[in-house]
Amino acid sequence: MAGVALLVAVTTASITVDAYGYGATGNPAAIAFWRVTAARTNKLPDYVLTQTGWMRASDSVRKKRVTWTWGFAQFKSRTLMVYPARERIVLVQRAGKTIWLEDIVTPIDTSCHVARCKQYPIELVVRPNAAFDGLVLSGSSAECFAKVSLAKVPYFVGSPFWVPAGHYAPKVVRGAVTEITSTYENEGQQVTETDLIPTRTKLFASSELHAAAATGRRAFSYRIVDSRLAKAPRAPSITLCG
Repeated sequence: MAGVALLVAVTTASITVDAYGYGATGNPAAIAFWRVTAARTNKLPDYVLTQTGWMRASDSVRKKRVTWTWGFAQFKSRTLMVYPARERIVLVQRAGKTIWLEDIVTPIDTSCHVARCKQYPIELVVRPNAAFDGLVLSGSSAECFAKVSLAKVPYFVGSPFWVPAGHYAPKVVRGAVTEITSTYENEGQQVTETDLIPTRTKLFASSELHAAAATGRRAFSYRIVDSRLAKAPRAPSITLCG
């Protein structure tokens, strides 16, 4: 799993192993292969995750307000107008740790016609000691940001992004790709994560996560596709909105 945080791991990502109450158990060969892949991926200077199904978001230009929520929390409120979103997450890494992260969250508005109401992308930037969000009204980044609590964001930086956790089934080799499935519990929901890894490069290629329904919690799924950048980008410039 990645260590994602509620998230992303609940697979890919960013929560610590201790948050789940256990480390890696199960098939030794699968765990060993996964650990090698995690180490190689964490050592890359940059990394991109494109995912759908994990987060919902909405925004209001008139009220200068952005709203985003993730994992099971995205379904908790009937009054919170959030829409399914796709994310493009850029991580810059050094010495096996994420040093900053940028997430462009684009709401997929299915409640009204684009001509009548438009949801703009939201840019979320996470640094070791601060996090920010802002509306992307034009271009590829927000003109200004609001500071948000690190406790609110679903991703952490300053630690390895990929961390093994859960119970691992025996690996399955399908041609040039090795498939590794792990299961773990996240906030009362049983999660099944399947990671597809090119056997030669041993770098994550994609992941499918399915959180089963539990008491008071609905089932949901999300998918992650992993890729590289030509070179590591500069950290986003942060200007606070007046």
